[in-house]
Amino acid sequence: MVFGTLLFLAASVLHISLLLIVLLLVYLAFSLLYLVERAYLAVRGFFTVCPACHEKVPLPEYLCPKCGAVHSRLIPSSYGILSRTCQCGCRLPATFFLGRAGLPSRCPGCHHLLAAGHTESRKHFVPIYGGPAVGKTAFLCSAASQLLEVAPQRGVTCGFLEEQTARTFSRLHDDLARGRAPDKTHDSVPKAFNLELQRAGQAPRVLYLYDPSGEVFDRSEEMVLHKFQGYLTGLLFLVDPFSLSELRRERAGELASLEATLAPSRLPVEDALARFLLNMEERFGLAKTAKIRVPVAVVVSKMDALGLEEKHRAATEEIRTKERDHSNHGLSADEQGLRQLLLRWGAGDLVHTLEARCDRVRYFGCSSLGRTPDSSARPFAGRGVLEPLLWVLRSQDQGFFQGMAS
Repeated sequence: MVFGTLLFLAASVLHISLLLIVLLLVYLAFSLLYLVERAYLAVRGFFTVCPACHEKVPLPEYLCPKCGAVHSRLIPSSYGILSRTCQCGCRLPATFFLGRAGLPSRCPGCHHLLAAGHTESRKHFVPIYGGPAVGKTAFLCSAASQLLEVAPQRGVTCGFLEEQTARTFSRLHDDLARGRAPDKTHDSVPKAFNLELQRAGQAPRVLYLYDPSGEVFDRSEEMVLHKFQGYLTGLLFLVDPFSLSELRRERAGELASLEATLAPSRLPVEDALARFLLNMEERFGLAKTAKIRVPVAVVVSKMDALGLEEKHRAATEEIRTKERDHSNHGLSADEQGLRQLLLRWGAGDLVHTLEARCDRVRYFGCSSLGRTPDSSARPFAGRGVLEPLLWVLRSQDQGFFQGMAS
């Protein structure tokens, strides 16, 4: 009995020790692979964002391509280091390195189905902000159209990630081609215009362009739903010059007959900026004295109307003929001319607030439609809409977007 007991205890200790060693090796193996995968994705800037609810999640829910079963944590684990077997017998890759992104996936919050580019890829998020009637939708459509046209000429393949987005863009593009201005945005929670860009030898980029309704600045509590403000790449801030007090006073006689055509924004641009900053401070941890670290492009729209482009050229030429201004904030003469016009037209508070609260501010002029709307069916063709977007993208990802100027 003593011998048998001792032999049993020795065998048990040996068995338990071997089992613990094997289990420890398995645990270390899947933990190490998981940590390497997380580190790789973090360094590459890969993460998942839902284009419908804007939720940023560490991992989407993956669907079995055979039976549709939902796998909420498809990662290296005790259920499988490199792969996991679904209940239906289908083997699913459990890591990014083995092609997990190729599986169907969905947002764990709203269950919106995600294209592959929404999951493990590098992303850029650029909202177009401004009050009602500043021309955000026309700007968005014109910028996307020109990006789709310019990208292939620079060796970049560009296309929409989702069929629904492609259909929306096609409808807006056809309206512009027929001389019909796009309808204003009504959704308080905007859907993203998502485009995937691919360049040989580099990881693909996914670009999310947001067009929030201008009315959310009237109801600032709705801006809480704009979760993309927590992971911005940059901002495009559209300014309607005909909403500025001094320009309206200066051109009062001409504006009286063109009020319906130009449809100036009724919300003071300073109010739109103040509500955006307040939301960033209350909801996304921005200190009241802290600076916004992402690039901000101030885009003056409707420059085609009432000779504003000529005034801009004159202001730029005046700056070029003067001695170099060492306090120009690194702006070109063209940008300094536009900045001076904004100051002259009554947007001094906007300019000074942005330059005080933002690290990088640049000024651009554009015409989202290319001409003033009228009863003709002449096609609209935007001017100056792609430059501010590309500047924001180059500021954050120069290696990919360098050389993509239109």
